[in-house]
Amino acid sequence: MVVSSAIQTYDGTGIRPTGIPDVMKFVIRNGYQRDVGDLRGKSRWEYWCDVVNHEFVNLDCSEVAGQERGDFDGVLRGGIGVGQVHFSEVIAMPQLVRRSRQRIARATKDDFLISFQLEQECVVSQSGREALLKPGTFALYDSASEYSLAFAKPFHQFVLQMPREILSRHLMEPEKYTAIPISANEGMGLILKNFLYSLVGELSSQDEPINDQLSDNLVNMIALTFSSSVITSKLVETDCVRDALLRRIRQFIDNNLFDPELNNQRVAESQNISVRYLHKLFADEPQTVHEMIMVKRLDAARSILEDGRIRRPSMESLAHHVGLSSAAHFSRAFKRRFGVNPSEISPQGGIVDPD
Repeated sequence: MVVSSAIQTYDGTGIRPTGIPDVMKFVIRNGYQRDVGDLRGKSRWEYWCDVVNHEFVNLDCSEVAGQERGDFDGVLRGGIGVGQVHFSEVIAMPQLVRRSRQRIARATKDDFLISFQLEQECVVSQSGREALLKPGTFALYDSASEYSLAFAKPFHQFVLQMPREILSRHLMEPEKYTAIPISANEGMGLILKNFLYSLVGELSSQDEPINDQLSDNLVNMIALTFSSSVITSKLVETDCVRDALLRRIRQFIDNNLFDPELNNQRVAESQNISVRYLHKLFADEPQTVHEMIMVKRLDAARSILEDGRIRRPSMESLAHHVGLSSAAHFSRAFKRRFGVNPSEISPQGGIVDPD
């Protein structure tokens, strides 16, 4: 792949653009490289946004005020990893990336990411918390919940990305640890950094595949780092974590409302928590998960019955459409909810007079 003359490569060739210090050199030496020199018919900024979205998760990218799109510069390296843990590295000019609700709703994967700050600063915001990352610090963030990464100056980051199910095998409720800055210069953070960079060096220099056991060792080390007593003592605003998890659960229910297999077990499995913990989460809520699902289904059914623009369905087909097992079950639940039978609902939203 042709390397843009605007970006200095790992071995020191080339000239950097104005504003990106020469000291920024890549840790990853192999894999692939994407830089704004490969325009492919698009502007530099549009190409960069495509690169970021393809490498990580779907994000909304914004330039900083006063920055011209045509002057933007950045390089990403990736394509290496162990097991399902993937490594990427970014050197780029200032920007803001945000994971929005709309992006999450259309997501096809559910990952956790960890950013190691190598040069300059980054503000990671998630679950009501903000982590200011300086060189020698890192933070975890969750692609299933809204977040943002803000870079005010040209920066250098190393990023790990792994599926939720992989991290959750080693770390219970990993969302508790998002947007908390961790030092990579002491304790378990230093051990993790040294192991990680040594591993990346091996991946960059040998052709043979890495043993899967190494992937488990890495994820286990990540879990130990975040779950150590020092890190746990830094957890703040736990209500924000709980609220974020509740929002994800409600979003999952909305996205799968009419699935007849939707139940407490499936909801719990979708968030990698136990059914017992799911009940605990909703202990202070006005409705249980089961009640919430039923109410949403019945409300949807009533909206269909009141919609005069569509042909009125049979009770059996309507029951199946909203995820209920039978017309009889649907009718009983509907009457408990609204005080009338489904057949008594008119297309104009009123109640049909049985006489």
